[in-house]
Amino acid sequence: MAKRPDAPYRLYTRGETYHVYFSFRTIGGQRVQLRETTGTSDKRKAEQYCLKRIGELQQKAERKEKGELEEMTLDAAFGRFYKEELINQSENSTLVYRLKNLTKKLGNPYVSQIGDPEINRYIVARQKDGVKPSTINRELSDLSAVFGKVKIWGRKTSPSKPLSLALAVPDENVKYFSNIDVTKKIWEKAPIHLQRIIKFAVFTGFRIGNILSLKWDNIDFSNETITIKVKNKKFKGGKTKTFSITPHIKKVLDECPRVSEFVFTYKDRPIKSIDTAWRNIFYVREKKYFKKDKEGNYVLRDPSLKYETFNTLRHTVATWLLKKEKNLKLVKEVMGHEKIQTTLKYAHILDDEKRRSMTELFDGIE
Repeated sequence: MAKRPDAPYRLYTRGETYHVYFSFRTIGGQRVQLRETTGTSDKRKAEQYCLKRIGELQQKAERKEKGELEEMTLDAAFGRFYKEELINQSENSTLVYRLKNLTKKLGNPYVSQIGDPEINRYIVARQKDGVKPSTINRELSDLSAVFGKVKIWGRKTSPSKPLSLALAVPDENVKYFSNIDVTKKIWEKAPIHLQRIIKFAVFTGFRIGNILSLKWDNIDFSNETITIKVKNKKFKGGKTKTFSITPHIKKVLDECPRVSEFVFTYKDRPIKSIDTAWRNIFYVREKKYFKKDKEGNYVLRDPSLKYETFNTLRHTVATWLLKKEKNLKLVKEVMGHEKIQTTLKYAHILDDEKRRSMTELFDGIE
């Protein structure tokens, strides 16, 4: 088509798709020049797209000229947030699930448009779904983190503080496996690739994210150490922590084939998620789905082996270690907890020890 120097846009084709070149000045005199696809092979739709985009670009430029921050949709914010969370970590299906729940209930408004009323409606909706307060609070924590990131990215964020609306939760009842025989029963029922992961979790207390993202470069066999990034809000990407390689850990590592930069693999590829494989240890599976009884409960493969989450292995390590050493600070360091308050949830394990100490303190006094 003929060039029109005075027109704010010019359409041209690449293959069958129309692309557009925008070139115009805003009311304040700012020059806007941009090339992009219209995403259509229909010329009329392409022209409609151009007219709509000119309005959006005008508004964006005017906000910039006035010193106003650019808006960002919730979906775009979640997408960028998740990509940044993947740095030094493996794919996190649980985080994806929580972000999808937030998007499903909140929609896709600009982040700045999400205030306390919208968040409260979200909380009520999740409660009606029968979701536990602790789960809702974790989702609010994610939303709060996204709001903070949007501000760091130089975009207009929400003035709300989601965690100020967090629900009250009962004291955490930490679940753990009673003895090593139970964990052995679990890994014996697992396929070899998952068996290595379970053993490694038991012998280290690592989070599943740290395990799946573990690379051979993180391991120093000469000095018998593993260096990873653990969760810590004060450090971007996490805080660097070094762990000792015990004989049990080394045996697991020696069994892992070096076919990738990642330690734990399946069919020579890095393992991204173990959710289904883990559940398969406990539940009867029929084709693509897990079998349910008449009451809607999943059918256990072994009635003596009740289902627990993979994170129960981490709780188990912390519990066993505290029982043996009776040293909260030591457990904090081994588990990589950011704060001692996190470790204190295991303190009830020491009840018998406290009772014995108090009894001995006043022994002989009538």
